[in-house]
Amino acid sequence: MIVDPPDQLAAIKSLFPFSMLDDEDLNRIAPYFEQLNFPVGATVFSDGYPASELFFILSGKVKIIYHQAKADRTLGVMGTGDHFGEESLTGNRTYQTRAVCVSAVTVLRIRGSKARAIADAYPVLHAAFSLFQKTYLLTSTQKLPWRAADEGVELFSRRHPFFLFLRLFLTGGAFLVGFSFLLFSTLASINNFVPLLILSLVELTLGIVLCAWAGMEWGNDFFILTRERVCVQKKLIGFYESRHESPVNAVLSIGVDTSLMGRLFGFGTVTVRTYTGDLQFKRLPYPYVIYELLEIRRQAAALEATQAEKREIRDALTGKVNSRSGRKTAHMNADHSGYSEASDRSGSISNMLAGLFNLRTEKDNSVIYRTHWWILFKKTALPGFFLLAIVLVVLARILGFLSTIPDVVVYIGALILAAAGWGWWIYQFQDWQNDVYIITDDQLIDVYKKPLGTDDRRSAPVKNIQTVEFERKGLINLVLNFGTVKIKIGNEELTFDNVYQPSEVQAEIYARYRATLETAKKNEQQKFVEWIKTYEEIQKENQQANEDENE
Repeated sequence: MIVDPPDQLAAIKSLFPFSMLDDEDLNRIAPYFEQLNFPVGATVFSDGYPASELFFILSGKVKIIYHQAKADRTLGVMGTGDHFGEESLTGNRTYQTRAVCVSAVTVLRIRGSKARAIADAYPVLHAAFSLFQKTYLLTSTQKLPWRAADEGVELFSRRHPFFLFLRLFLTGGAFLVGFSFLLFSTLASINNFVPLLILSLVELTLGIVLCAWAGMEWGNDFFILTRERVCVQKKLIGFYESRHESPVNAVLSIGVDTSLMGRLFGFGTVTVRTYTGDLQFKRLPYPYVIYELLEIRRQAAALEATQAEKREIRDALTGKVNSRSGRKTAHMNADHSGYSEASDRSGSISNMLAGLFNLRTEKDNSVIYRTHWWILFKKTALPGFFLLAIVLVVLARILGFLSTIPDVVVYIGALILAAAGWGWWIYQFQDWQNDVYIITDDQLIDVYKKPLGTDDRRSAPVKNIQTVEFERKGLINLVLNFGTVKIKIGNEELTFDNVYQPSEVQAEIYARYRATLETAKKNEQQKFVEWIKTYEEIQKENQQANEDENE
């Protein structure tokens, strides 16, 4: 990305989606753009004002705040290469968001009417602007609890709507034909009128339910790109939920595959390749445009990291690092504490049970997770039923049943078996309690320990995380909200099995990953600064020694 382009044409060419146009086309659209500068704290536009302009950021950061009746919500902090003001493309009469400059900002502005005009002239721009609109609409309506408040969303897409229409057409058409046949049979029948009418109504209701289920299933599969990560989020209502994500700086390459039908209808498969696997989303609309955006974002992430490191080294050398470090530390602490505060505010029965069984505890800046209480119930169910059976036998003997068995045999046998049953139950409880997953500032630890048996402990550094995934399979897992979190680190994989709120565990791990990278970068910069300071001290000492010799 060009931070300060030497001229407007270079500025436009540095931005997505105009980077996909040739120089001749860029020359045609360049007069429609105007370069503007805003100081830190300036408001570019506010909600309620006419939505007439689209902005592209050349340098600086802009916070986008979505206006809501109860409380405003931050959609993210957009940076170099991003855009805002998509309401001018959606046809809204007024802005629904407020854009506030976090730093000094340089933007290119284009009127919404002109943007729509050039989109009509260039299909690739029409596709990109369509993605802009859908991203804005989904970001403003869909809540992403795992996203950091300042993490701007650059792409938010569902599968191509062709597959929704196809499924609704086939499913709805089949049930509609069946309903028509049953209804005709009902009207033609005299003896079986009522049963056939009921059957036709049941068939129609089932068709409506399946069509609604298909629509919700399509609406819950997302491909998401933020400034920090790539995410594939899927949900099959009542059966399955998962989210697979990877940091942008861990992406090796991007791939796109299309079939003949895909090229005709405008869909394809986008594959994001990382060190440890692929994130794949099939049937995405405008796959080649999305490919271009991902490739630009991957390259920009590497460049931004280099530029940020240079700025921070400069700040460290000039003595400005302390105040900024303090603010960042406070921000990271706030990110870490967000989970527990949200959990404490929730008064649901699930959270109360989670607190009762200590499914998540904090100790010395570490977070300790245990498997869900349902796993404890499954482990202790058999010994629990065994103990219940003993109690029932004793009660039966007290009430006069089982008179053929002597009292001594019943009571002594019950006492011995109860002791064995309690030992069994306690063993299973201890087995559940000993299996813990620990997240520290720099380590992920998986402890698997059998009472009076094996003790297996696996750990991996947080800084080497490549991908973090979670999934919930089955109705029980979805209703009780527990599942498995998979962390790929190099060639190894750690699994946090059957943890409560796996999406929150995934968010916690990612927050620690961000904090660890920030700390490691600060340490390297500080080490570099110390080297420079030591070199300067040696230079001064040598200079002083030369001056003393000359005297």
